Amino acid sequence: MAEGVVKFLLQKVASLAKDEANLFLGADTQVRSFQDELQWINSFLRDADKKRRIYERVDVWVSQIRDVAYDADDIIDSFMLEVLRQRQRNVLLTFVCYPKDSYGLRKFIKQIDDVNRRIEKISANKSKYGIETLEAGQTLVRLNEGLAWKLRRTSIQEELDDVVGMKKDMDHLAMLLTKKESQQLRVVSIVAMGGSGKTTLAKSVYKRSDVQKCFDFYTWIYVSQEFNLRDLLYGAIKQVKNLTDEEKKKLEAKNELELGKFLSDYLKERTCLLVFDDVWRRGDWDRIKDAFLGQVEGAKQRRVLLTTRNREVTEHADPSTVPHELKPLDDKEGFELFLNKVYQFEERSSLTEDLKDLGKQLVAKCDGLPLAIVVLGGLLSTKEKTPNVWSRVLESVTWHLSQGPNQCMEILALSYTNLPYYLQSCFLYFGLFPEDHVIESSKLIQLWVAEGFIQQRGDEAILEDIAEEYLEELVQRSLIQAASWRSNGGVETCCIHDLLRDFAISESKKDKLLEIYGDKCSTSLNRFPRLTIHSSHDSKPRISAASLNHLHSLLCFSKSLHKKFWKGLYLEFNLLGVLNLEGVRNIQSLPQEIGGLLLLKYLNLSQTRIRRIPHSMGNLHNLQTFDISYTKLLYIPKEIWRMRQLRHLYCHGFFTSSKLSKCVGKIVHVIGESCSHPPEIDNLRNLQTLHLVAGSWIKGGLDKLTNLRELQIHEDLTLYTKALTVSIPELKKLRTLRLYGAYGNKSTPLPLVSFSHHVHLYHLTLDGVLEKLPEPKDFPPYLTELRLYNSRLKQDDQPMATLEKLPNLKILRLGLGLFEGKKMICSGGGFAKLQTLELMMLIKLEDMKVEQGAFPCLKVFSIWECQQLKMLPDGLRHVTTLQELNLCYMSKEFEARVKQEKGEDWEKIKHIPNVSCL
Repeated sequence: MAEGVVKFLLQKVASLAKDEANLFLGADTQVRSFQDELQWINSFLRDADKKRRIYERVDVWVSQIRDVAYDADDIIDSFMLEVLRQRQRNVLLTFVCYPKDSYGLRKFIKQIDDVNRRIEKISANKSKYGIETLEAGQTLVRLNEGLAWKLRRTSIQEELDDVVGMKKDMDHLAMLLTKKESQQLRVVSIVAMGGSGKTTLAKSVYKRSDVQKCFDFYTWIYVSQEFNLRDLLYGAIKQVKNLTDEEKKKLEAKNELELGKFLSDYLKERTCLLVFDDVWRRGDWDRIKDAFLGQVEGAKQRRVLLTTRNREVTEHADPSTVPHELKPLDDKEGFELFLNKVYQFEERSSLTEDLKDLGKQLVAKCDGLPLAIVVLGGLLSTKEKTPNVWSRVLESVTWHLSQGPNQCMEILALSYTNLPYYLQSCFLYFGLFPEDHVIESSKLIQLWVAEGFIQQRGDEAILEDIAEEYLEELVQRSLIQAASWRSNGGVETCCIHDLLRDFAISESKKDKLLEIYGDKCSTSLNRFPRLTIHSSHDSKPRISAASLNHLHSLLCFSKSLHKKFWKGLYLEFNLLGVLNLEGVRNIQSLPQEIGGLLLLKYLNLSQTRIRRIPHSMGNLHNLQTFDISYTKLLYIPKEIWRMRQLRHLYCHGFFTSSKLSKCVGKIVHVIGESCSHPPEIDNLRNLQTLHLVAGSWIKGGLDKLTNLRELQIHEDLTLYTKALTVSIPELKKLRTLRLYGAYGNKSTPLPLVSFSHHVHLYHLTLDGVLEKLPEPKDFPPYLTELRLYNSRLKQDDQPMATLEKLPNLKILRLGLGLFEGKKMICSGGGFAKLQTLELMMLIKLEDMKVEQGAFPCLKVFSIWECQQLKMLPDGLRHVTTLQELNLCYMSKEFEARVKQEKGEDWEKIKHIPNVSCL
């Protein structure tokens, strides 16, 4: 990791020297000397980073290099902060060099001189203590780093089925969960050590159609070591009940007792399956049981599937049921899982007898532990399939395992050590997030960019694209798990296995990369560049001012932040570049002092209760990501239009009350609606993401934002239809476009434009009136996801006749007010690639026809609240690919027709594995 710290610092200095040519005038000699020393040290660091795992003296030497690099980084950032403050006081300094006789420059020169002397002394210690002559023996060499993921996937959405060697386990658990018995509550437990595949097995059983069809409801709840019971309850309710916006508001105001009663009452008359993944302690189960299951008496059959590492939990949860103990994989099963991972994107034609023998030896080192096998297979998937390469990895594994008893953690260390330095930092960053936290890939990528982890590749490469490749490679190496996928095959959300997270935290703390302030935090926090807060504390935070002075990133995942901590935030965190306060509910305002955080690049205030943004925010000229979505803001300062470095701006979802109609005009006024000229949004030429309420800014140069990739506009578009019609065709880099013109009882006509030249646009949402659907040739050529609501198409304008011709469409969602017709026809051969179809609240739809040959790839079909629909189409019997049919809130007559074995429509759908009717 020290290699990464030094390389990132070298890149930072080089970038500043290029972009700020006059910045170091007067200190250029010291800076050049500093760069030279770092380059020499960096050439030695790669091998030293590996040798430090063997030799204590190397570990000391590498740690000293890391510390001096951190110090130099702070010195440069402090100098930049002073330069920016000077520029604010004197705008001329934007164009001239920093004053040579200033105190700030003299201080900077002295500090860099001190750093250079420290580096010289550290360099001399290499020879003095014999570090250069130490041999690393069988340490791992990064094999074929240039190869590192030469196979870029066209779609990484197709995941391998890793349930190898678990068929008998699955059948046994399914039998326990579905057998009929008088006992109302039955808890079935899976117990095994970390990395054994408990969650994989439980998820496979949970998804089985023969299991799901036995229950009215089923829900999956991640528990983990540090869980918030209220969050678990609210998440479960959202899974089992389709909540209206009004219900969501009411539930958000309830405490855990009220949420528990709501859930218990709702499930009382229904059979249900609840999965609790990763329960750690007996006391945790007692809290969960009381909250989720409430009074069992009088309730219908309830089944619980529980995973845990602690056998005591299983015996306490249900003494009458023998826990299912997951055994290690045998040699044959382990080898098959290993090959699945190694050859996940290619044929096994290169698998020679020599490779088979080496592979079996590698798998034997894992002792049947699936996580170790998967991670090791992910490592080898990035390398050449040759005996020479695999032999060298085998030697490395053998050496690692000889160093300690925990073979899984050592294999994780092997895969981590083999990562390129830029991927090491990105992997360790996952240690900042709470256990079992599902992370939006877009936010993760924006954080990586703000942290400076992403290497520029030429002048044309976009940092976010490179970061997306980094994430995909970590997924391919099985170090990170993809939790959900976009319709174009990209990773939408991701997470990390708890053992890998533990390893990331351990490595990060060893390299002083981050500190966690939570229940397991040390009582006093030492100097570190990144701090994450996982839980709120009533006691006074034990954080020294000296620590705060060096902090570069603060991520808070607590619902509240201590007042004393909050008060000191803007006084001490001078070097802060990342500030994530998403979901911190006790923040209602920001002080003017936030404008002094001039190095800030990432600011997330989403889901806080802030009501105003100070005008000093206009000083944050380095801000790249600004998220104020779903807050209680009543206005946005006009200074936002001066933030020229903005790449991602989220300003939507402000109003959760009846004040909406009264406040829309106020917002628009503040962002420039009443000005004689529209706000000059074309100043924000770096914008890639823009979510904003409609306003006159649309006329202020939207067509000039040619780097936009995601555009989302809310509310009344009536005054801006013409401007949008002109602007949207110019935004050729768009990947996602969402126009929400429908609000209240009014739906705004949406602009009709041709998207035929938008070759990157894969997601399109249109919520508003369409005079007619565009011709197929006018849709984006590679559109994979389409959502249409409130279109009010005429009776004769059959939407399916047009939409079924879109060649790449995978997801189609059609909602309230789509069209006025009573009949919907899907022709044979139509929707060639569609996988998901959802019809929601089509209140006039009475008849649907599916001709033979339609929907050849359909997997999920959902119909919600189409009360006039009389029956399911006969053609569904020919859609053999269907895996799920979800029918929700339909008429009683319709529900009677789809009853298992008895209903008139059952013959049409009996081939579908999973049919649910709510």
